[in-house]
Amino acid sequence: MNIQLYKRLFRFLKPYIKKLSLAILFSVIVGVIASSPVPLIQKTFDDIFVQKDFFMLKVIPLVLIIIYSFKAVLSYALNIIIFGISWGLVVSVREKLFAHIHKLPFRFFEDNETGHLMSKIINDVSIMLSGMSRLMKELIQNSVTLAALLGWVFYLKWDWALISIILFPAMIFPVGNIARKLKRLTHQGQEILADLSSTILESFSGVKVVRSFGMESTEEQKFHKFSERYLKVIKKNVKYTEITSPLLELLGVMSASFILWYGGYQVLTDEVSQGTFIAFIVGLFMMYTPLRQLFKIYTNVQTSLAAAERVFYLFDLEEEKIKEGSQELLEFKGSIEFQDISFKYPSRNAMVLSGINVELKKSKTLAIVGMSGSGKTTLVDLLFRFHEPSSGKILIDGINIEDYTLNSLRSSLALVSQEIFLFNDTIRQNIAYGRPSASEDDIIQASKAANVDSFVSALDEGYDTMIGERGVKLSGGQRQRIAIARAILRNAPILILDEASSALDSESEKSVQDA
Repeated sequence: MNIQLYKRLFRFLKPYIKKLSLAILFSVIVGVIASSPVPLIQKTFDDIFVQKDFFMLKVIPLVLIIIYSFKAVLSYALNIIIFGISWGLVVSVREKLFAHIHKLPFRFFEDNETGHLMSKIINDVSIMLSGMSRLMKELIQNSVTLAALLGWVFYLKWDWALISIILFPAMIFPVGNIARKLKRLTHQGQEILADLSSTILESFSGVKVVRSFGMESTEEQKFHKFSERYLKVIKKNVKYTEITSPLLELLGVMSASFILWYGGYQVLTDEVSQGTFIAFIVGLFMMYTPLRQLFKIYTNVQTSLAAAERVFYLFDLEEEKIKEGSQELLEFKGSIEFQDISFKYPSRNAMVLSGINVELKKSKTLAIVGMSGSGKTTLVDLLFRFHEPSSGKILIDGINIEDYTLNSLRSSLALVSQEIFLFNDTIRQNIAYGRPSASEDDIIQASKAANVDSFVSALDEGYDTMIGERGVKLSGGQRQRIAIARAILRNAPILILDEASSALDSESEKSVQDA
């Protein structure tokens, strides 16, 4: 499973292959340079202090300055490249996921909370790719540094090196166990964050309902419950993440202490030079940092994989499959017919619509009357092909709507629904939403037809007034008029009003009907 996830993650890296290759080269060079103090320390003690080599006394400090200046430049360039790649990936994956979700069937949106989807697009993608960026930036660099340091200590004293590293394989099993627990905890944490996002979204969107019923404390308790659960998960996460460092440090000190005693004895008996002994001890302690980083990278990658599983779960969902024809609905000429239409929602046992036969001629108005839940809106949804009929067919100008391209079909329809949705934008942009290229005159004309212009002219900023989330700064009637103006401006040949005038007074309703 993990291998497949890695493959899918690295597919996103294809556009960045050249930059990534350069980053790998820089990582290797930086990793090698990081191990350079070991041989230089040996030279310092054996050649300068013991043999009193004044020439090397001048050379070694100069060499250190040059190579570490080079390392600083490469490290800076490496960070710029890696963070450029990782943030590019975050943006790219979020855009792809956002676009993919928009193509999923309507049933998906009925079954999934908006807050959960927001959490996956924002939080999960960030966690998934933060692990990847750390993998790209630190894995090669620390692996090369560790390998180079191992090479130096084996070169200096192979028997000491074997004794020193004999304890470290003991860390592999506990770290693997910790990583698995971290992966589970990340799953739990992300689920709770999604619940938190949903709670915030619902509570703030329905703030009038919350306050009118005096439910502020209930909402606070709900938020507190999720926050406490998240805190528990985070505490466990920190507990498992941070335990590897002290364990590695303890093993490192145990190894170094033994070499200090055993190697020190050999130095005192002149079997080994002081430079070799000091360089070996320094190399041993230097190995601790890349080793600790590699273990942290491993645990980090596990949390990233947990987030990746949630993200790719969405990517794996099949996009809406609609049988689409090749004909273009360029002009509405004759009629709309519902022929023996029946429909049942997958989540219900009973039919919502059964054997509906309706014909509507062009330039005629048809009113469909029925109790709530009797299927009036479902008929509209079927015409837009948001759902497909269980049986029967819908014809426009004698042609099954399945034979039209989806774009041309929906471009010929304008809808004002009973659930008005406006965007947190200006009045002008909301009216022009279905026709962004509309001129100012067209917008004003549509506004006057829908009785929008009458209240907009009284606003300080006129059509540039920001209306807030879902049009919260406007009254229900004003929001409905803007939605009607939006449909009028679209100028589609077929206009559908799904209880669109329910929030209008009788005078405004008459004006809109006349328009």
